[in-house]
Amino acid sequence: MKFFRKMFNWKFILILLLGIFLIPKKAKAVDQNRFNSLSKTKSGMPFNKNGRFKSPFANPNFGEPCNVKVGFLLKSITSYSVKEGKFEADFYISYTSDKPMPGEISPHFTNGILDDDDHVTLISDTPTFKLWKYHAVFFHEADLRAYPFDTQELEIGVEESDVGIDQINFIADPEHTKIDSDFLMPGWEVSYVESRVLTHYYPDRFEHDDLYYPRYIFRLGIQRFSNNALFTVFLPAFVIVLVSLSGIWLSGKEVETRINSSAPMLAAAVLFHYTLSQEIPATAYLTRADKLMMGVYLGLMMNLFATWAFFFFDPKHEELIFKLGKYIVPPLNLILFVGGSVL
Repeated sequence: MKFFRKMFNWKFILILLLGIFLIPKKAKAVDQNRFNSLSKTKSGMPFNKNGRFKSPFANPNFGEPCNVKVGFLLKSITSYSVKEGKFEADFYISYTSDKPMPGEISPHFTNGILDDDDHVTLISDTPTFKLWKYHAVFFHEADLRAYPFDTQELEIGVEESDVGIDQINFIADPEHTKIDSDFLMPGWEVSYVESRVLTHYYPDRFEHDDLYYPRYIFRLGIQRFSNNALFTVFLPAFVIVLVSLSGIWLSGKEVETRINSSAPMLAAAVLFHYTLSQEIPATAYLTRADKLMMGVYLGLMMNLFATWAFFFFDPKHEELIFKLGKYIVPPLNLILFVGGSVL
């Protein structure tokens, strides 16, 4: 019995040693041999003498590059935050090649990260066809110039960072670039789906870094529901202006009531604008909502000036000030509101 226990222990130790020492050395030797076979510069940097590219990652012996059709099915997008500039996506991506593809290739995301290896499933792995299912986090810079009627373009970029165009060419496959039949994004509607392929070149990271890399880009255009924008932004702003104008029809004898109808609305407008700004990130430009609120501010200040005029001028002009405010201020408020809405 002791003998068998001793044999089991020795076998276990031997297997453990093989796993720790022999396997990594073998993998390391493969990578080392790949670069040892290349020519070297005076500084010791390996490079390819032959072929179109001198980069050590090029493979001049591969022959003609394989043409790979890239298919893409977007299953869902969750946790989309305009303010944080990121979203999570579940999708399938496929490579269909006209000839066997290079060794171990896999999509690399140019604008996203894979949080966990468990979030990727390799469904098919053959020399000419590969299919993956991913759940990854992507980053996105929103264009908010038209906010709250904005259209956003969510992008998923895929690149083969270890294999250049000397071995693989991406071809966008429009027939197999789609979204799932039950795809839904609360608060948004899909405007368009498109894909394109481009060739990406990195600034020199080392000597003879002249290899170009294929990049596939999937784009999803989404638009905010216009009804939601009207009722959550424009209608409250219009009500603020309307309540402020209610005091314009009061005579100079009721100045206190006129002020009470305008001053609180100015404070309400500031708070409302602050609430809107908390929903989006800081921008270097004015959004449409900002321009709308600028028009609202000017209108509210005009209403206050129309009331303060009773204090600035002689009481004998009270009737004239009242008529001018009554017939001029409301149309000017309307012009400012419409101008802020459309600019």
